[in-house]
Amino acid sequence: MSSLVYLNLQANDYAQSIVAAIEQDNPHARVQQQPSMVRIEAADRLVINRETVERITGQPWDIQEMLMYVITLGGNVEEEDDSFALHWNS
Repeated sequence: MSSLVYLNLQANDYAQSIVAAIEQDNPHARVQQQPSMVRIEAADRLVINRETVERITGQPWDIQEMLMYVITLGGNVEEEDDSFALHWNS
């Protein structure tokens, strides 16, 4: 049985580039646009790759910048230089 991980971001232009990257790297993810936030859910694991965000924005991306826009998240955090992942341990 799979468990959902989730990430809620403030709804702004910055978040939209993150959401676009998440959708490319996680085709199984479900995105819910709400008035003041964007909620992204996925079964078991959700990964944001720096390379994908940089390709979309055309600019260098520091993963730490994203944390200023996070409202809440669910899952264990795995942060590397090139990726940010949420997952549940089995």
